[in-house]
Amino acid sequence: MSTISPLRPLGMSPIYRIPPELLIDIFISCSDAPSDDLAPVVLGQVCRYWRDVTYLSPRIWQRIYLYEHHPIALSHDQARWWIFKSDPLPFDVRVEAQTIDMILPLLSPVLSQMQRLRKCAIAGTHEEEFDFSKYDFDRSQDCLVDELTILVKGIAAIEALGVNGDSDSNDGRPTNIFRVHGLPDEPPELSMTLSVPTIPISHFMKPIPITSLCITEVSLDVTTDVVRMLDFLRCMPLLETLHFSGWPQEAEPILPGLLHAVRLPNLRILLLRSTCSVRALLSHIDAPALEELYLEHTNVDFELRTDPYITQQTPPEEGESDDEAHDFSQSPYSDHATGMGLRALLRRSRPPLQVLHMDYADMRTKDFRWCFDRLDRLREFRIVGSDMSDRVVGMLAPFRRRWLAFGLAKLKEADDPRGSWAVRLPSLTKLTIWHCQRVSGDALVQALQERVRLTDWAAEEGRGETMESVAIVGCSEFLQQHGQQLEDTLGERLRAV
Repeated sequence: MSTISPLRPLGMSPIYRIPPELLIDIFISCSDAPSDDLAPVVLGQVCRYWRDVTYLSPRIWQRIYLYEHHPIALSHDQARWWIFKSDPLPFDVRVEAQTIDMILPLLSPVLSQMQRLRKCAIAGTHEEEFDFSKYDFDRSQDCLVDELTILVKGIAAIEALGVNGDSDSNDGRPTNIFRVHGLPDEPPELSMTLSVPTIPISHFMKPIPITSLCITEVSLDVTTDVVRMLDFLRCMPLLETLHFSGWPQEAEPILPGLLHAVRLPNLRILLLRSTCSVRALLSHIDAPALEELYLEHTNVDFELRTDPYITQQTPPEEGESDDEAHDFSQSPYSDHATGMGLRALLRRSRPPLQVLHMDYADMRTKDFRWCFDRLDRLREFRIVGSDMSDRVVGMLAPFRRRWLAFGLAKLKEADDPRGSWAVRLPSLTKLTIWHCQRVSGDALVQALQERVRLTDWAAEEGRGETMESVAIVGCSEFLQQHGQQLEDTLGERLRAV
């Protein structure tokens, strides 16, 4: 600060003769008052000397006050300017919001600079103060928050419990937004949990470098707003893990033109649970790096009448017609929606999917075949509670390639009797089939024996992968003799209960 020279013209007020170091302390005291959140800017407008003092001293900008009653764009600009001017010093933030939806939007520009965040105080509907300096966080990360959890409780539940109200908490008090967890011998991890009536509006948000997001619809009063959710995901460009849990009830109809795909280039893990919006979500998420997909409890036995695609797509999407196999299904409408959603995801993103878990989530026979033909990198397939038929199991067996070149098939087979055969899901190493009551034991034995004999030979020749483990559990048509027959081929790789 020795470079700042106060102007001392004759007759000027003594304030202009105060040394910069003392003036800085005075300005810091002024900036500490929550009632005047723009104090550094106002003080810098008095004269050139004061402007130089405020603009060249990071200490004056270490207190950031964000208020809901200010325009959200102004609050965002203020937060970013204060963070820039206080660099490289740590800074404190105070958020005052009476509308709980606005807590995350107000904090959004701060979350990308949490490496320097010292304290965060929240006032208004929710009261909380968190001291980041007490914990040895890994501040080399883009964002200190490892996981963001959004609990969508609906307006009625929020009014009854209050922000972050937890009806089953031990002491009945609201839970904190910031939470620290982790193992004793490892650096602590930080998570955020927000209870909101609805998902925050993306228009009020700045991008947040969160890598893990969990959205849970807590109340039956909440219906999934797919448009709002997809817009919200656009604020998480670095997202790697996304979990969404809803309720098996129909959402509101979606008007044409409102759904737009969101690109999540880093998303590796996606879980959708208990929702009728599987197709809408899978069809509008672009995840070229997706490795693991979990679909859980998405089967419903009622007609999905608000599916927006049946009437909007011209011409209809490939596969939209009825399943030619006409196999039995207890959930034909959700089977159709899940299959078409997965088709859209694979067509758009072409992800290197390695894990597919379907837990009481089903597809039509034609969708299984379409997906099996394209999941070349899938290593683990787990299906629970499916009413898939023997036709689907038969797709796991080897099939003869169709050689187009004249005479190639004869030459290939003469040279290599097995070379003209192939398998779907060629990288599959782990298969789990639980409580699938429509599949016969004979179909399982035939398909898996033929597959494993071929893939074991291919693995020995260095030409591909083979099965490492097969689990068949709770399938009523898979009897003890079937297990004995498969054990002759699989040996210890088989688990049959």
